[in-house]
Amino acid sequence: MNRNSSISTIYIGLLGLATVAFGLADILVWAGASPGISFGILEIAGDDFFRWAWGGVIMVSGGLFMISGMKDAGKNLQQFAKVVLGTIMVWIITGTDIFARFCESVPAGEEAPEFFNSLAGFIGGFAPPYPPAILLLPFTLVIAYFLFTREFSET
Repeated sequence: MNRNSSISTIYIGLLGLATVAFGLADILVWAGASPGISFGILEIAGDDFFRWAWGGVIMVSGGLFMISGMKDAGKNLQQFAKVVLGTIMVWIITGTDIFARFCESVPAGEEAPEFFNSLAGFIGGFAPPYPPAILLLPFTLVIAYFLFTREFSET
């Protein structure tokens, strides 16, 4: 067995498991199983159906795609396509989370007399804690690296 192939298989499997776990945590927190999870720079809290319940389903699906495509992902294009699809699903949720942070940082608080936030307040809006999708972003970028550096057989 090729060493690089086994390392990428383990990496993709662990990333898929983490994605499924974060997605299930999103759904459970939205459903009320927990008031929220806050651990270091990770925060899962919210009652917005679209982001937490539906976004959790997308994260779980993306993780399952990654797990189902991890075997022979370095050799088989169809298997790696599943991994890329799961990664793109995580990127969609990450993009919505980053866009939400951006939109929340533009206006000043209700107690401020001005409408737009100061530069320091705007940048402060991007401080931790982060939702799980944003924390998974750097790890999913490795999949993009695999995409641009691998050659696949026709099997």
